[in-house]
Amino acid sequence: MRSSSDLAAAPLYLEMAPPLNAASQINHLFVFRDMGVLSGRGSGRFATDLFTLSITCDDSGGARGSMAPPRPGFTPRLMPFHGVVAGLRLSSRPERLPEAEEMKPLASALARVQQSDEALPLLVTMLDELAKCLRFAASPGLCSARTERRKVREETSVSRRRLAASRRFRRLLGQLATQTVSLTDLALDAGYYDQPHMSAACRAFAGKPPRALRLQAAQCGFGRSLQDARLKDRLILVINE
Repeated sequence: MRSSSDLAAAPLYLEMAPPLNAASQINHLFVFRDMGVLSGRGSGRFATDLFTLSITCDDSGGARGSMAPPRPGFTPRLMPFHGVVAGLRLSSRPERLPEAEEMKPLASALARVQQSDEALPLLVTMLDELAKCLRFAASPGLCSARTERRKVREETSVSRRRLAASRRFRRLLGQLATQTVSLTDLALDAGYYDQPHMSAACRAFAGKPPRALRLQAAQCGFGRSLQDARLKDRLILVINE
């Protein structure tokens, strides 16, 4: 496998809807490829209320899988990210994590994406296969507000209030690419009191104001490799500059 120092393709972050027959707990698929352009020192990772099942190829050598819990806040990076990571974001933990052998086809496709956008459709196909294989426990029945708060804290390590704030911010991210809607209307649509409330959330969760985030977002605008209707129609968010 080539080192990410040999990365030839342009930086890219994209989110896609899961396949139709995937479990409802799978929120979206994602791919992030960078050489420090999108993830420079002092930038950070968005907070999220979702679990992240992913596989990474970077300068540490080889490919490695991980299952990360929700992140309650913006996390500054100590150094830029050089490599490519792809995976699934989930509303709850799956009953069983995939074995290393099951992840090998995904790792192979991921390595190819380091070099070329032409491998993106294959990578998405591998992510779809992973999504279809995951199984989740049945949803619990009705419970008291106190029990629900305790369950949320135990499952995510985040308070229910913080979880709601993260979900509201994620909803906003999905709408930022709509250039025709004013930021004031966007704030109200996403569930914020007003634009200053939204701006404070963007700075807290992403380290940037909403205008800067909007400039990085583009609706379904990535090149030839994702023009296949089976993929293009599933794009949620693309950031490539």
